[in-house]
Amino acid sequence: MHPISRAATLALAVCLQIACATAAAQPFPSKPIRLIVPSPPGGGSDILSRLVAQQTSASIGQAVIVENRAGADGIIGTEYVARAPADGYTLLVGNATVQVANMFLRKTLPYHPIKDFIPVAGGVEAVTGIVVNAALPIHSVAELVDYAKRNPGKLTYGSSGAGGAYHISGEAFKFLTGTDLVHVPYKGLVPAMTAVMSGEISAAMTSVTVATPQVRAGKVRIVAILEGKRYSKLPDVPTVRETIPQFQGATIWNGYFAPAGTPGAVVARLNTELARAVSSPEVLSKLDASVVITGNPEQFAAYVNGQIEVFGRIVKLLGIAPR
Repeated sequence: MHPISRAATLALAVCLQIACATAAAQPFPSKPIRLIVPSPPGGGSDILSRLVAQQTSASIGQAVIVENRAGADGIIGTEYVARAPADGYTLLVGNATVQVANMFLRKTLPYHPIKDFIPVAGGVEAVTGIVVNAALPIHSVAELVDYAKRNPGKLTYGSSGAGGAYHISGEAFKFLTGTDLVHVPYKGLVPAMTAVMSGEISAAMTSVTVATPQVRAGKVRIVAILEGKRYSKLPDVPTVRETIPQFQGATIWNGYFAPAGTPGAVVARLNTELARAVSSPEVLSKLDASVVITGNPEQFAAYVNGQIEVFGRIVKLLGIAPR
């Protein structure tokens, strides 16, 4: 090799080593973090993540950007994160649909909900309910069942998408009440709520956070809470179980996931910051949450595994086949 070429090569190698060492020494985070929400704006995960982004950004001194990548029951946004660099700067706002339901209800997925992700930090379990158009003569679960049986095939209900957790709760309700409710899937909770308000559909399985503004406006009515106990902010609204004791819907939850291979130190830092933001009074005061999913990444992973087990039992009971 020519002496000049050898010297240039050595210099380049030294520069590369210095650059790599400098990059490795940079504290995390050193640039903006993106939270990918695999659903449209306005839903429960979107609302939570925008609040969390604001709190986390102030804490870490870097911008935290919420980016909606909706479509295909959350598959588009979820696959995007699965293929992203495993550096902690692109996170998935996962939920009961993309991390659990799709595993049971889709024959194939372009990602593996468990192997392609690392659980980072829990979010919240949402308070959910059955809402109906305010013009309908339905004020309770009993009246809903009676109306549906007197009008078979005419009562429609919406959800945030076919095969999602809200859809499964609706199918469990149908199964246990023997009613012929017709499911109408939408691309998110907000479009489904708009359809209930306009009378396009009769009812919806939705989050209380999304429904509350329309309840206050007198456009929809919450007839029941889907969880096992009454919600403290709506003490007069009964649970479905008060009428149908054996009812169990799918838990609606969310949390934060990183691509597989993300360094442990980065995951630990993200867990600390995200968990602090989720549990802050500034965030919780603006949400309708029944449970804050706390704990370290390992505890959150155990929570997700528990949700997979419960969801699997519900799907088996209902006899729903993957599509």
